[in-house]
Amino acid sequence: MNIYKETKIGIIAIIIIAFFIWGYSFLKGKNLLSTADTYYAVYENIDGLEEASPVYISGFKIGIVESLKLHPKKKDLIVVRFSLEEKVDIPVNTKAIIYPASLIAGKAIKLELSNNKELHSNNDTLIGILEKDLVSSLSDELIPVKNKIEDLVESIDAILIVFDEKRKENIQNSLQNIDDITSELNYMLDSDKSKINKILSNVESITSNLRNHNEQISNILENFSSISDSLDQANIKSTIVNANKTLAEFSEISQKINRGEGTVGMLINNDSLYNNLNNLAADLDSLIVDLNENPKKYVHFSLFGKKDK
Repeated sequence: MNIYKETKIGIIAIIIIAFFIWGYSFLKGKNLLSTADTYYAVYENIDGLEEASPVYISGFKIGIVESLKLHPKKKDLIVVRFSLEEKVDIPVNTKAIIYPASLIAGKAIKLELSNNKELHSNNDTLIGILEKDLVSSLSDELIPVKNKIEDLVESIDAILIVFDEKRKENIQNSLQNIDDITSELNYMLDSDKSKINKILSNVESITSNLRNHNEQISNILENFSSISDSLDQANIKSTIVNANKTLAEFSEISQKINRGEGTVGMLINNDSLYNNLNNLAADLDSLIVDLNENPKKYVHFSLFGKKDK
C-alpha cells in the first residue's frame, strides 16, 4: 500500500505536536501518562503559589499544582487544583497548607492528614490554610511597632511646633536664671568656705574623741549590760506581782473597814463604841483619882487586926 507524502508529513506533525505537549506538560511537572487523583482547595490568599508547585506529605513529593483560578462565585477566593501522582488515601478533614518550601524554591503545599477513618474521594475539596512565612510573621510583628514609632514622631513634631520663638525665649531665660542661681550658690559657698571648714573640723574632732574614748565607751556599755543582767536576775516581775497582790489585799481590808466589818471597822464607823470607850476611860480616870485620894476606902490594912471604919 502506497502512502502519500502528505499523509506521512501529517503523521509526523501529529507525533511532533504530541511530543511537544507531553514535553511541555513534563516540564510543568505533569505526567500525561499517569492516572492521578485530583483534589481542590480554596484560599483567600495563595501568597505566591504557582502552577507546577510541588505537593508534599511529610516532606515527600506526591504531586503538583495543576491550576490556579478565581472562585466562580466569590471573586475574593482562589481555587487551587492539584493532582497526586502517588496513590495515597486522603482522610476527611485533611488540611492543604501553603507554606514556604525554601527561600529560593518559593511556595509549596503540604498535606496534613487527619485521623478520620472516612476518606476523601477523587475531585473532593480539602481545607485550605495559608501558613505565614518568616517575612510575613516579622511584618505582622513590626507593623504595630512601626505605627507606634510614627505616632511618636508625630507627637514630637507637634511638641516642636508648640515651641515657637516666644517659648524658646522663655526657655532660654529659665536656663539663664538657673545659671545665675548656680553662680550665686558658688559665691555663697566660697564666702562661707571658712565656716564650712570649721564645721568639718569640729566634726572630725568629735569623731576623733569618740575613737580615743572607745575603750571607756565599751566599759560603760558593759556596765549597762551587767546592770541589765542583775535586774533580770532580781526577778523584778515576781516582786511587782507580789506588790500588786499586797496592794490588792490592803485595798480589800480598807473596804472591810469602810463597811464597818471587824473591830477596827466598828471602832471607826460605830459612834456608840467610841462613846463607850470614852466613858470607860473617864470612869477609870475618876477611879484612879479617887484611889489616890482615898486609898483607905479601897484598901483595909491594920497591924493589930482592928478593922477601921
